[in-house]
Formats: sequence, structure tokens, C-alpha cells
Amino acid sequence: MKRISLLITLILAVNILFAQKAMRTDAFNNLRKGKLDKALSNIEPTIKDPSTMEDPKTWLYRGNIYLQIYRSDNPEYKSLDPDALNKAYESYQKLLELDTKKEYYTEALQNMLVIGEELYNQGVQQYSSKEFDQATQSFEKAVELNKSFGAIDTLAYFNAALSAENAGNLPKAIEYYTKVKDLNYPQPLLYNSLSSLYLQEGDTTAAINVIQEGKTKYPDDFNILIAETNIYLAVGDNEKAMNNLQEAIDKDPLNPTIHYAIGVNYSLINDLDNAEKSYINALDLNPEYFEANYNLGALYVNRAVKLTDEANVLPFSQQNEYEELIKQANEYLRKSLPYLEKAIELDPTDRNTLLSLKEIYTRLQMYDKMKEIDELLNN
Repeated sequence: MKRISLLITLILAVNILFAQKAMRTDAFNNLRKGKLDKALSNIEPTIKDPSTMEDPKTWLYRGNIYLQIYRSDNPEYKSLDPDALNKAYESYQKLLELDTKKEYYTEALQNMLVIGEELYNQGVQQYSSKEFDQATQSFEKAVELNKSFGAIDTLAYFNAALSAENAGNLPKAIEYYTKVKDLNYPQPLLYNSLSSLYLQEGDTTAAINVIQEGKTKYPDDFNILIAETNIYLAVGDNEKAMNNLQEAIDKDPLNPTIHYAIGVNYSLINDLDNAEKSYINALDLNPEYFEANYNLGALYVNRAVKLTDEANVLPFSQQNEYEELIKQANEYLRKSLPYLEKAIELDPTDRNTLLSLKEIYTRLQMYDKMKEIDELLNN
């Protein structure tokens, strides 16, 4: 009886083995016929069964099936698995691990080259759809896949960095931008991005070093110059910032943003006359520039406040001097109005501008205008 039981057990094991191999063959045949749904249902059990899960042929067929699902134009097949491309990639990786005799090596590598291109294209689509985490992963896999062939895909590295930056993954973005920089990828933008990330991380030394490296490599690049200026502004080195801004004006005298930035820098060092000139230059080039309108209006308001403060500390015996200072202050308030009113026209929701206008209208006894602002503030 024991021999009979042993024989039955052996027959069952052989039957199961043949059943799994037959199922794998069915998967191959259905793939060849284009019946991807049936091929998929055939292949999946074989990767879990001990009799076939360690056979590289199983993973070759599985990779081929998932790759065709991903590339299918048939919506029914395309929807079989939204992660088909990654599963194809994983299948070929498993095949290469198991295929010690390299029986399927050439076919697998050819298909992985296709996957590399598809992963890159998938990353582009995900980036366009603002799926930045997924895009990062796709570009990373494209990088790793190409590395397995001994190739360095600097464009995929750069896009992985860009995606990680947009996903808010600053350490990973820094890692990839640094890798691209070290590979001498010819893209000045990476120096701007990398220095900006270091600045966000609070590492101003690294930010300056990177941007100066970029400036050495691309001495005529305008954006690198501006990025360097922003770093100097951020760390409070106004002198170096101003030198850069003057250089930027020489390169692009019709750029209102630079004139505005110079105005901001002059304001920071309390050179209000030159700040005023720079804001006016920016507005001459672009009258619709909200920040320049607001800052110029605010500059005049601040001058009015200073004169008012001076008037308020005068003794009663200096009434004439008091009235003269108040008169000058009100003139500055009137001077600010066209710019602040333009600013609120450009952005009706800006609360700081609304509050400034309310205070000025009240001070100048323009009560109808003040009521209009009140309505906007209360909405």
C-alpha cells in the first residue's frame, strides 16, 4: 500500500508539473495569437508555482506579455494592468537573474531596450500630467535600465532631477542634478536649479559654489547671472548683488524685471531716490508690472509716513513747520495713488494694497473712494 501511495503522489506531482508547463505554453501561444487577456491569465499562476517560478522562460513570457499589454492599441487589453510596463521591466530583471546560461539573454536585452524608451516616454507623459513622483520613478528606472547596458542616459538623469524637484523631493533632486553636473551635461539650467535647491536647504555656501561653477562654464548665460544675484540678495550681500544687477542691465537693458530688482536692492540699502528711478524704469518698460506699481506706491507712502512722524514730534510753537511737513506728506500720498490704484486694478484681491488705499483715502478725506475699498475688503 505504501508503494501504491508513493506512486500516486509521484503521478500527481508529475501531472502538476506538466499542467504548469502546459499553462505556460498556452500563455506563449495566446500571446502569439494576440489574445493578451488569455495569455495574462495563463502566465500569472506559473510565477508562483515552484515547478516553473525558477525557470527563466517563465519570466521571458511574462515580460513579453506585459510589454505587449502596455503597447497595445486595444483599450480592452491596455486596461488589463495599468502597471504593465513596470511589471514587464521586473520580469526581464528576474529573467536575467535566473538565466545563468544566457539562453534568453539577447531577446531580453532587446526588449529591455524597448522598455527603456517606453519608460522615458511614460515619464514625459507623467511629468506633463503633473504626476511628478511617478515621473521621477519612471526616469529613474530608465536610468537604471540603461546602466545595465553600460550606457549613461544624462537626459533621463536630468529629467529625474527635474521631476524630483517638482515633487518636492529636494534631497533626490540635489542627488540627480549633481550627478548630471558631474557628467558635464550641457544644460546651464541645472546650475540654477541646483543652487536654488541648496538655498532652500539653507546651504548658502554650496549654493554660491555651484552657481559660480556654472558661471565659469557659461560666462555669458543671463539666467545664471540672475540666479547668482538672487543668492546674494538672499544672504544680504547687497554690494555683490548690485554689481551683478548692473552687469545684467548691460546685457539686457530692456528687461523690466532687472530694473525692478535694482529698485528693490536700492530700497534695501535705503537709497530711495535711486530706488524710485529704477521702479519708474521698470514701469516705463512694462506699465502692467504689479510689483513695480506696488513698490513705487509704497515707497511714496513710506516717505509720507516719515514726514508725518517728523511733524508729530514738533512742539506747538512750530505750527508752520508742522503744516509744511504734513503738506509734503500728503503730496507723497497723492503721488502714490496712481501706482497703488493700478496695482489694485491688476490684482483686486491684494489685501495689502487695499489697506494702504483705505488709509490714504481716509487721510486725504476721499470718503467715497474709502467706502469703495471698504466694500472690497468686506467681500
